[in-house]
Amino acid sequence: MLLALGDAASPPVPAVLRLRDGTVYRLQAPPHLNGGRFVFTNSDGRVYSVSESEVDEVRLLAPTPGPGGAPNPQDSHALGAIARQQRRGNGKYTLLAPAPTPRPKKGAAQ
Repeated sequence: MLLALGDAASPPVPAVLRLRDGTVYRLQAPPHLNGGRFVFTNSDGRVYSVSESEVDEVRLLAPTPGPGGAPNPQDSHALGAIARQQRRGNGKYTLLAPAPTPRPKKGAAQ
């Protein structure tokens, strides 16, 4: 019962399940593998059980972005995100980790 409460509290992640014969199911939540079979509920609320060998692909869909996508300029914690957006707006992109500066080799002419 505690597991059911934990599942109900977390928002479901939509998924798509494609079978080898080309049938596509849109799921309310990711499927569960139980005894070599995928058990899932489609978007209409019907429960299905399909053999693992019949499934070609299971794809989790990205969650839809919630409201409040723009950072608050009055929040000091959001200053980095605001600066990044301004640089992107100007066409400047930063690297995650810049390449290290090459060091001179030993024995090079001085």
